[in-house]
Amino acid sequence: MANNIPNYISIYDNTATAKFIYVSESVTEVIGWSPEEMVGKGAYEFFHPAEMGALTRVHSANVMNEKMSSMVAYRTLHKDGHYVMVETLVHYCYDVLMCTNYLYDPMDVGHKIRSNSVDEMFVVKEDGSLQLIGAWNDSQERMQKSLQTKHRWINDRVGHPQEPRFCLILNRYTEDSTIVFVSQMAEKMMGVQCDQVLGHSFLDFVSDRDTTVVQQQLDMAKGSDMTMRMRFEWIIDKDHSATESVEAIVGSSNDGLVVVIRLAPRMTIV
Repeated sequence: MANNIPNYISIYDNTATAKFIYVSESVTEVIGWSPEEMVGKGAYEFFHPAEMGALTRVHSANVMNEKMSSMVAYRTLHKDGHYVMVETLVHYCYDVLMCTNYLYDPMDVGHKIRSNSVDEMFVVKEDGSLQLIGAWNDSQERMQKSLQTKHRWINDRVGHPQEPRFCLILNRYTEDSTIVFVSQMAEKMMGVQCDQVLGHSFLDFVSDRDTTVVQQQLDMAKGSDMTMRMRFEWIIDKDHSATESVEAIVGSSNDGLVVVIRLAPRMTIV
C-alpha cells in the first residue's frame, strides 16, 4: 500500500554541502523540481535562510555521529518560489545519506508512526530554533547532547574513521523486493559485485532460516509508515553456507524501500 502523503527518496553525499547525487521522480509532486534540476546541487541551496544554522547542526550531527535513524522537519524551496514544510528521515550510510522525504503534516497518522519509530525527531521553528519531539524523554539537555559531535569537517569532508555500511533501494511493488540500487560499499563488506546484486530479489541474500521473518518485516514496511529494524544472516557464499550477521534499518516511500545495512556487533558476555 503506497503512502497517501506525497513523498520521495533523496541521496546526498556526506560532505558539509550535502550535494544531491540522486532524487526520485516523485520529488516533482512534492516541491516542483525535477530530479535533473536538483542532482549536483547542495541541499543548502533549498533551505530557508532563517533555518540554515539549525539544519547545519542537525546535518553535522547526523554525519559525525553516524546516525541510523534521525528525522527533521523544515522548510524547503518549491520551484514556484514559495517554501514547503517537509520532514526528512535520514539514514547515515558511510559515504552517503539515504533519505525519505514527506510533506509535513503533524496531524497525519503516518507522521506520528514515523516520529515514534525513529531514534529522534527535530522540528525547525520559523524563528530558526530547534525543537526535539517524538521522544519519551524530550528535554533541552537531551537535544543538546544529541547535537554534540566529537569530530569536525576537514575541508568540508569527513576526516575520521567510519563504521562500514552499505545501502540499497528496493522496488516496493514487486513481491520479492527487487534490488534497484546498491552502494559500492557492498563490494568491500560482502565481497559481491554491485552488478551481481542489481535486479535480484533482496531475499536471495537472506539465509533460509531468516527469510520468513525478513519478508514479513518488508511487507510491514510497505504497508505502514514505520521505520523497521531487522537482524539476519546475509549470504556470503551459498555453496559453502557462509553468512555474515547484519543489522538493517528500512524506510518506506512511494518510490521504493530504503535499506541501510551494517555488520551486527559481536557481543561477549564475561
